[in-house]
Amino acid sequence: MNQAARPEPQRLAKRLANQLPCSRSDAESYIAGGWVRVDGQVVEEPMARVHDAQVVTLDAKAKLESLDAVTLIWHKPSGQALPDGEIVPDEWAGQLMTQATRFKGDRSGVRTLKAHLHKLLSVAPMEPRDSGLMVFTQNVGVARKVSDTSSQIEHEWQVRIRGEAGLQDDAERRDAIIQSLQKTVFFDGWALPKAKASWQSELRLRMAIKGAVPGQVVHLCKRAGVQITGMERMRLGRIGLAGLPVGEWRYLLGYERF
Repeated sequence: MNQAARPEPQRLAKRLANQLPCSRSDAESYIAGGWVRVDGQVVEEPMARVHDAQVVTLDAKAKLESLDAVTLIWHKPSGQALPDGEIVPDEWAGQLMTQATRFKGDRSGVRTLKAHLHKLLSVAPMEPRDSGLMVFTQNVGVARKVSDTSSQIEHEWQVRIRGEAGLQDDAERRDAIIQSLQKTVFFDGWALPKAKASWQSELRLRMAIKGAVPGQVVHLCKRAGVQITGMERMRLGRIGLAGLPVGEWRYLLGYERF
């Protein structure tokens, strides 16, 4: 005799909606909000399939809440390549933005959810060798404000350069480098925002540029006759690294503004 066919698994959202009961959209919100467990494990994908024998439970503290667009701050390590394109693949973000790499000092109170890593926009990307502050956001307004080359958002960099014989004691040469870095750059007939530059140490420069365009710092250093050995972005607008360890990330706080 043929055994009875095993029932087909059904979508988790449908199962939960029938079980509570509630609307399908509310079920999807509970699931995406990280409030639902299948056999004791949190499942955040409403489209996930479950069998009749599996136990589906809703957290006693569950509440319906909208998933607001989030912005993430990350301290990019040197050598870490960024994905091509403006939208970051969920898989790439999921590998780096984990609970283990979340900044222990994150004061946002936001629960880490997979939905927060969906369709993140990469804002003001950097070259693989560069390190420092990176921004990923689901908020199109934030992305436009930070990325727009005509914006007044200031990028602050620490630039390490290769040493030159006698540079430390050559005040005239050091002054000439700063003056060159602060001269206007023209691109396609347009004057780019001027850089503010100063020495931080013998082989370390601080540079700050409003509305910086990709490659501008490298071009300025090359024009000044200095060779870059490393670059770290310390700040974008009013948001800085502020003790965020290399490789770790945090949520942008509700009151923080670029």
